[in-house]
Amino acid sequence: MRNQNPNPCKRCGTCCEKGGPSLHREDRPMIDDGRIPARCLYTIRRGERVRDNVKGVLVPLSEEVIKIKGCAGGWTCLFYDPATRGCGIYDDRPLECRALNCRDTRRIEAVYETTRLTRQDLLSGVNGLWELIEDHEQRCSYEGLHARVGEGTREGRLKQEKAILEILRFDAHVRQLAVEKGGIDSRMLDFLFGRPLADTIKMFDIKIHMQPER
Repeated sequence: MRNQNPNPCKRCGTCCEKGGPSLHREDRPMIDDGRIPARCLYTIRRGERVRDNVKGVLVPLSEEVIKIKGCAGGWTCLFYDPATRGCGIYDDRPLECRALNCRDTRRIEAVYETTRLTRQDLLSGVNGLWELIEDHEQRCSYEGLHARVGEGTREGRLKQEKAILEILRFDAHVRQLAVEKGGIDSRMLDFLFGRPLADTIKMFDIKIHMQPER
């Protein structure tokens, strides 16, 4: 009998160490029933700059992407066990993991940018929370932030910095409000609102020092 898979996975772990997968609509049932908890996810929002591995440059994301978090702030997928070189959710692994074969990338390339899962798919029916996410997205959009970054007079730069600070403060306020008033698990924040702007603002090559409001 011929080998049905001429390129079987060798369990080297390289793919898992490069980052968790992006999620697709086919993966939704695993999130809905808790097999992949939402606290294990984070959102890369539209307009956020990500690395184009082909061109080697940062480019703005055209549509949001939901991914599985990395371990301890690193890239390695949260569900990867380096001791056993195994996956903790192998039977329920997402579409991209099932499609990936590092020696034959045709299948993963075919599904990579199709049927991407969004926060709206998962949360639009949660009254109150979804409205808060939409308000945050509007007031803290990367397009709006980028529009306030530029060269100009000293007075103009001061106005830009003040506007950026207001966006950063609102982003931090919404996260605090969600935890303290909404009782939301703090581990959910990167999924609900994306990564904190105080961290991702570095992608715009500017430095803003947050000062407490008086």
